[in-house]
Amino acid sequence: MGKVAILFAGQGSQYIGMGKDFYDKFSYLKDMYDKASEILGYNLKNICFTDNNNINKTLYTQSSVLVTSLAIYKVLVNETNIRPDVYSGFSLGEYSALHSANIFTFDDIVYLVSKRAKYMEECSIKNPGKMAAIIGLGKDILGSICQDVSMKKGIVTIANYNSPKQLVIGGITEAVEKVVEEAKNKGAKRVVNLNVSGGFHTELMSEAAEKMYEEVKQISYNKPSISMVMNATGNYLDINKLPILMKKQIKSSVYFTDSVMRMIDDGVENFIEIGPGKVLSGLVKKIDRSKRVISINNTNDLERVKTWI
Repeated sequence: MGKVAILFAGQGSQYIGMGKDFYDKFSYLKDMYDKASEILGYNLKNICFTDNNNINKTLYTQSSVLVTSLAIYKVLVNETNIRPDVYSGFSLGEYSALHSANIFTFDDIVYLVSKRAKYMEECSIKNPGKMAAIIGLGKDILGSICQDVSMKKGIVTIANYNSPKQLVIGGITEAVEKVVEEAKNKGAKRVVNLNVSGGFHTELMSEAAEKMYEEVKQISYNKPSISMVMNATGNYLDINKLPILMKKQIKSSVYFTDSVMRMIDDGVENFIEIGPGKVLSGLVKKIDRSKRVISINNTNDLERVKTWI
């Protein structure tokens, strides 16, 4: 059958109503949302389940996606016999993996994500920037364009290696816009400006990264109960380097393609995406179409996954 990997969704996949059918059907999730709301200082259910203007604000988005993902995963564990061989997550999703691997407690991971969101939001205001997806251009060509533009315009780099032909750049607005222009000239098939509040996973986030490093050092953590692959390296977590890796993952690129290939090389044949949206499922298929992929967004998906493996 091959090994099973759990992939946790990241920021950008959120939508109003995410996780509500799980909350309504499985009463044991109530304590999770209540505890998170107590730690965060606001009613998380209102952000996730009702019409509001906050769900797309970094300060609220990150905690909302985290708890939604962990709630869905708790149901998966409780209601099926599926047990993963490895965890990973995309950017913010890595925090869901860190809790699921029993490295951090629920209380601590909610606290850490609330701080991460705060510090990244502050950096976005202090160091304005943007991000754009570049489709159909290889990493070598795009990397060369970013390097040339950054010398003239300022910080811009490949922030996310989503798949071999889907890359995301981030940096200061003027530099990103210039790279977009050059990428089109070099043959990019499509460019999509992302609806995010800053240049995430670039040096624009250095101050947030330093602050998170200090936060992580103050909190006790455990060795992982199940191995996990980290964004910043595309390789397995070395628990002795956890604070440094969590610092790095905020300001350095997300090596999602390398992460997926690392798991595939080690025998993973089945990928289960947990959390709102289906972005990661699509990316895995672009990386290797032969692998089995399923996403769990709602309770109907849960029924499908029971017979999937």
